[in-house]
Amino acid sequence: MSRLRSSLISAAAVAGGVLAPAAPALGAPVPLAVESAVTPVAAYEGVVMWSHLDPAEKTYSLVQSIDGGAPTPVAVAPRTKGPFDVDLGTNRSGSTYAVYTRDDGDIYRLRVASGSEVKVAKLSSPAIAERDPTIMRGEIAFIRRDHGYDQLRIGNTSRHSKGSRLIVKKRSIVSAELSTTHVAYIVTGPGPISAEGARYVRVRNLRTRADRQVYRAVSGGANYANVTRPTYVAAPRGFMWVRTNQGSGRGNRFVRYALRGSKLAYAQGSSRLTVSSAWAGARLGAAASTALADTACDDAGVHYCGVGLSGRLRFDAKP
Repeated sequence: MSRLRSSLISAAAVAGGVLAPAAPALGAPVPLAVESAVTPVAAYEGVVMWSHLDPAEKTYSLVQSIDGGAPTPVAVAPRTKGPFDVDLGTNRSGSTYAVYTRDDGDIYRLRVASGSEVKVAKLSSPAIAERDPTIMRGEIAFIRRDHGYDQLRIGNTSRHSKGSRLIVKKRSIVSAELSTTHVAYIVTGPGPISAEGARYVRVRNLRTRADRQVYRAVSGGANYANVTRPTYVAAPRGFMWVRTNQGSGRGNRFVRYALRGSKLAYAQGSSRLTVSSAWAGARLGAAASTALADTACDDAGVHYCGVGLSGRLRFDAKP
């Protein structure tokens, strides 16, 4: 048995024996793994991926859970410079793909069913690193830092593709997510306690280029507010993210934005800090990665870092 597989089984056992796949009950969270480091999480139609730290080797390996089942290794080389910035979506024919960058800052694409990995050379600059790629219907968007600005760019790997094109340029773009027709992205802005104390979710129509702010999270007083990377939701078509309310005592909120009607809806989240989230489907709900803080896992004998599924969510909570 490989060290990674043995470690994953041990972590799941700590989580309470959650290896058996099962349909989560309404509102019942399902833990997938206890992790020794903070990790981003990605999901699409029952597939969940995240990074597993090997403390001895100081490397991050990509792992996955299918339909709420036991975490298993993904057969790609590990990263040494932090966890995978992975995102899940589809190619033009609808097959599930993952995209991420490697230590050199270039973009890679993985076909989930076969485990086949290729470098996306057409979209990877030889001189500037890319980060946080996102894929949907064969289009890949990503962030590139150049001359003091974050560029949100988009392109594909079709035969006639000539590389990427610029769609948004800002001082600071935190993350982005593609849908079939739009891209949602997060920018920072001034808040009551710091120059970047606010997070704004913006949605851009890829065809018309109409761009609007749809959500704002502002820290203040004892409350630390943040939003996780948006994730694509097929029905109702739009995006979802988690709005943290650390310090307020109100717990996190899952926030769903429907493109039709530009409507927001809310579901109650947990009291633990959610550092990353992604929509796994109506039955499994949201995959979420938790931590004590952005880079911390332990306090007073309690371990906070892990990955789990929310189960079915009711979007009937107050903001």
